[in-house]
Amino acid sequence: MANDLNSVYKEIYDVVIPDLDYFIRQIDCRDGCPVNTDPRGYMLALHAGNLLEGYKIARGPNPFASICGMICGAPCELSCRRDRVDKTLTIRAQKRYLTEWFGLGKEAHIQSLEFSYARGSTHPTPNGLKVACIGAGVASLTAAHDLLRLGYAVDVYEMMSLPGGMLTYGVPSYRLKNEIGFNEIAAIEHLGAKIYYNMKVGRDITLTELQKKYDAVFIGLGLWKSRDLPIPGADAPDIIRGIDYLRVRCVGGEWKIGENMIVVGGGNVAFDVARTSVRSGAKSVTMVCLESRNEQTADEFEIEDGIEEGITLINRLAPVSVERDAEGRISGLRVQPIYSLFDHTGKFSPTPVPDAEYIIPCDTIALAIGQAMDMSIFDGWDQKPEVLVDRGLIKTERGTCRTPIKGIYSGGDCAFGAALFITGIRHGQEAARAIDSDLTGARPYQEFVGEFTEISPDRDKTYLRTKWALPTMQNPKVRITNENLVENNYTDEQAHMQSNRCLQCHVSPVFDGTLCIKCNGCVDVCPCNCLKLVSLTQLNLDLGEGNLRAAVDNFYGVDSSSMSVDEMLLMGSAMLKDEDLCIRCGLCAEKCPTQAVTMDVMNYSFRWIG
Repeated sequence: MANDLNSVYKEIYDVVIPDLDYFIRQIDCRDGCPVNTDPRGYMLALHAGNLLEGYKIARGPNPFASICGMICGAPCELSCRRDRVDKTLTIRAQKRYLTEWFGLGKEAHIQSLEFSYARGSTHPTPNGLKVACIGAGVASLTAAHDLLRLGYAVDVYEMMSLPGGMLTYGVPSYRLKNEIGFNEIAAIEHLGAKIYYNMKVGRDITLTELQKKYDAVFIGLGLWKSRDLPIPGADAPDIIRGIDYLRVRCVGGEWKIGENMIVVGGGNVAFDVARTSVRSGAKSVTMVCLESRNEQTADEFEIEDGIEEGITLINRLAPVSVERDAEGRISGLRVQPIYSLFDHTGKFSPTPVPDAEYIIPCDTIALAIGQAMDMSIFDGWDQKPEVLVDRGLIKTERGTCRTPIKGIYSGGDCAFGAALFITGIRHGQEAARAIDSDLTGARPYQEFVGEFTEISPDRDKTYLRTKWALPTMQNPKVRITNENLVENNYTDEQAHMQSNRCLQCHVSPVFDGTLCIKCNGCVDVCPCNCLKLVSLTQLNLDLGEGNLRAAVDNFYGVDSSSMSVDEMLLMGSAMLKDEDLCIRCGLCAEKCPTQAVTMDVMNYSFRWIG
């Protein structure tokens, strides 16, 4: 039959029958967030003036909502449906507005503990089980937050004198003030977490000792070592390692640098090093990297902000050697332009431009070309590190954060490589669930309850006309002279306007085939061409498990698998909707003469079972 259909129609469509899970996934921003925050929910609450409700939605799944409002890489914005219309929603900035409104102090964050969606409560009954977390970064502290709510005792071992890990020692103060993170961490300490500072596992206590003392161990270390550059002269002591440099400067420490600096690297860490150096007295900062501008891993705003601050960016340059004067001082970096970074198969294979080497004069060179894990954590361990480590990272199961060693779990950068803070937060949540499951046999799951309500299709269309706007910034000439936050917060009016740009993806047009007269009015009026009326013969009825064929057969009371093409043509039609294009404008429902199309809002909630 498939060959017969292809001879009649050139297009056969793969479609799905919407269910509750389908409609939840249409909230793309929520689906794109590693911890399933509902930006749509808090933006609509913000626009309605219900700021407390908006804050509760932002804080619910995330114990570090305030820092995410400042520095999150915002994968939710990359997923946002509005980005397919004109420009994505400014989700991160609106979260910052809500968190600053609620308060960034210690007491505010302690109060926010009551808003958490995590299982358990702020006053659980102790269960007698103890967990050790190695590192006081967001992955470990999120695991601690969730386990403490279930009655666990949690001790955190931190090698530095301050908590936060890379949050504290890797994020410059012009992007995030350490006090904000400290106050969120203080709330977790208020829950009962005990943090032991200046306690380095592998030096002051061994992993073996922790395994004997605790029922489970979570390793949540950052990548604290800078990768080396294999060129002559780059291994000298006066070559700055970017991670070491930020570790000192991000907590206000001094580091003497020269006037003319070169930073090797093109990622976010490289820009943190470069922009910190501008604020540390360097008169010129030049960045060189192998990648083209489009290939760079740094966020676009980092690149633009850095260039605004006077940083010179030179792409497609390969470092060749460190040059020195007669007294051994750094005098420049010899570089070679490259044609391309990857070959035709996508394999890393820089192609140099012949006879094109030249020297960029400088007196200071910093390397920021990647990060690696400090393996000294395994010093004194009674097992070989190879049992737990593969290619520089801890062997970790995705989704559970279990490792090959029973009772040891891992998450964050040391488990899966350098990633966003929000990803590390998710790892902490996954590890907490796995630890509780393994130690108590708990098998919790989230039960979703959805309710659909018809609403008026006559939607206020100002949301389509509101222009995209980021928060304002300090003037570049002013901000390079201080370490204050570069980005200003939204004003009340700006936040109100930007939150109005939400397409409201929980609202969907719903079609009642019994009322449809096939006038095609909804198709004609759709501004995004997301609707299409087609014959049932154009549907791939056997996609997946054949649920669509079963639905069609049940609706018409037939066995479509034995029907001819002509019989199928007479049977009926289907209205298809391209979810990627639908902007929830409601024009299809307004146009329909029989009310076969309605706009339905899905209100949903969830709760933990078990």
